[in-house]
Amino acid sequence: MKQFLAALDCRSRAIWWHLCSHGHAKLSDLARAAGLDSDMEVILCLRQVINPVATNFLGEPVVEFASCRVDQATGEKINYHWWLKPAFLSKPAKGQPLVDVFETGNELVVIVDLNDRADSCQPEVTCRNGIVMIRFDHSNDR
Repeated sequence: MKQFLAALDCRSRAIWWHLCSHGHAKLSDLARAAGLDSDMEVILCLRQVINPVATNFLGEPVVEFASCRVDQATGEKINYHWWLKPAFLSKPAKGQPLVDVFETGNELVVIVDLNDRADSCQPEVTCRNGIVMIRFDHSNDR
């Protein structure tokens, strides 16, 4: 899995983490998560980057489209979403956020999925002596 993630570009990784945290998503949500301008860019990323890289490193594609499927976690019928295949859906330990840090060119990217605990928060970012700290106040969620 580590090699798979290392082989993905920044935007593909953002799509991957969004799918890992939600299990499925519509194209517009994936575009927003990855900072892409169109649904077509997301489709190209899924079909030309994520699934081919997954097939190379993991032996099979990791994302699939379904016109209608039931979300096993909620029982809700979901139409026209992209789904992470169940074999690749893993959740962090209870209460622990997903965190990924990687470099792309001249950028250092930090992705933190707080499992919808910080939807309306304003992160505070500070940098002192080469150390970056990101704080999220989610005390209202407890």
